[in-house]
Amino acid sequence: MRHRIVSGICALLLLLTVASVSVGVAAAADAGQYAEYTVAGNETAPAIQSVEPTQATADGPNGGAFVWEQIDGERASGYRIAVTVTSPQENLTVCARANGSTTCTSVGPNGTAALTTPGRAGLDDLSISLRNTSSNATLDTRSVPLQPIQRAGDIDDDGLNNSNEVARGTNLTDTDTDGDGLLDGSEVHQHGTDPTATDTDEDGVSDRAEIQEGTDPRQGDTDGDGLSDERELALGTNPTVADTDGDGLSDQREASGETDPTDADTDDDGVVDGRELEIGTNPVQADTDADEVADGRELALGTDPTVADTDGDGIADGTELEAGTEPTESDTDSDGLSDGKELAAGTSPTTVDTDGDGLNDGQEVSDLGTDPLAVDSDGDFLTDPQEVAWGTNPNSVLTPAWVTSSLLGFLIGIGLTVAAIRRDWVTGLSAAARLFIYRRLELDREIIEVNREIEATDRVAEADGPDIDVGTAAEAFEHADRELTPDAQLVKLMLQVENGRLHQTDIVEATDWSKAKVSRLLSRMVDEDEVVKIRLGRENLICLERATPAAANSPHAGDIKPPTPGG
Repeated sequence: MRHRIVSGICALLLLLTVASVSVGVAAAADAGQYAEYTVAGNETAPAIQSVEPTQATADGPNGGAFVWEQIDGERASGYRIAVTVTSPQENLTVCARANGSTTCTSVGPNGTAALTTPGRAGLDDLSISLRNTSSNATLDTRSVPLQPIQRAGDIDDDGLNNSNEVARGTNLTDTDTDGDGLLDGSEVHQHGTDPTATDTDEDGVSDRAEIQEGTDPRQGDTDGDGLSDERELALGTNPTVADTDGDGLSDQREASGETDPTDADTDDDGVVDGRELEIGTNPVQADTDADEVADGRELALGTDPTVADTDGDGIADGTELEAGTEPTESDTDSDGLSDGKELAAGTSPTTVDTDGDGLNDGQEVSDLGTDPLAVDSDGDFLTDPQEVAWGTNPNSVLTPAWVTSSLLGFLIGIGLTVAAIRRDWVTGLSAAARLFIYRRLELDREIIEVNREIEATDRVAEADGPDIDVGTAAEAFEHADRELTPDAQLVKLMLQVENGRLHQTDIVEATDWSKAKVSRLLSRMVDEDEVVKIRLGRENLICLERATPAAANSPHAGDIKPPTPGG
């Protein structure tokens, strides 16, 4: 019985010893699961600081790393791992365990260790542990899985192989590293953009947006017009065309000024903006010279869109168009009076003779001082052209008084003269004195005839309008003044006054013509049956047909006595 009790006690002691050892081992193992723990003297226990696969190509998922399946220049059985330990002590070992196999190496005094993985398979479950070789306790453990990959492979299937992704710094497991909506492979092979940057050219527009808009995601200013693609998209201009509206001005120039880069004709005046700058007009003002005619219309009309009064006649181009005058001609009707002066005077700038009196407006205003709006400027019942033809003052109302008195004087003089001649009162007058009377009588007769012609012309002008050439009256008077008494007419007049008979010598004396001239003139008049020539001794008697003596054809014609003057 005692033996069994002793045996039980021994068994119990053995169990307690095993349990104590197990607890110690477990405690040591738990210590390895924490980064740090405190020992006597407040010293920090050794722990794994870092684990670096020296042949890794990139960081992998879940804290792992990617490595090339084919290691460059080596035929290694595994991948090298570099471990750094904090608070290094003696008897520390670092072990790598994978695929059921383990490789270990000692930790150097400087706290570093280099080891190789146990093989090249099953590394997705690779763990690194730090052990105390004296106590065989595990102080720390790290899980660092490795994933061998092929260089030509494409893990994320984004069109960019693993080698290129590593070289460009893209994410091997993310198809769109920069998140700009473009696959990494498309950015590299199709667009030439940076797969690690959403805006390759840093112009404010993402690479994807630029590709959709048709701009170059590698150039901040696709069309080179001085405006960034971002600014053009904001303005609504075409970032691929330097001059969006085709007006001859670049988008940048228009955007920096006042014109609209999307509208070829900003002010809608019919002239594109570029053309306006060339000719000096304002591309944002439809009527540059403010003459009420748009710049485009002025160019079509031939007027100057930068000058309000193209022809310098004192009237703005717009006013001329309203008035019906020619804005490029200062005197539209060519009457000698500029359009501006005509409007000021109240005359018609499109009618040569506003009042239709036969005198053009310019002549009336500039030369005569008469009223171009009145046929009779001075209201003396004589029209302006009548007074001009007679040489009277068309601006003086006194003209009719002296004309009437002169005419009455002439008429009285005519009556007295005729009576005197008829009654032999001027028997003693010389032929020259009588000739003066003849000329005066003829002049008065011509004046009366001219007046009748003018009055007739005025009546026609008033009936038919201002287009009748009423200058005919003045021309008739001038013609009559130039040819008051032609030679033959004067001779006939003298004969009429002298009762139809006059000696040839008296004609010579009265006219002061040469004998030869008188002889030739009388011979022509005889040939034309205007007079009859009768030989009286050494003299010739000149007679009108009605006054030819009955005895002119008798054998005694030579005895015919010559008439006495006035008889």
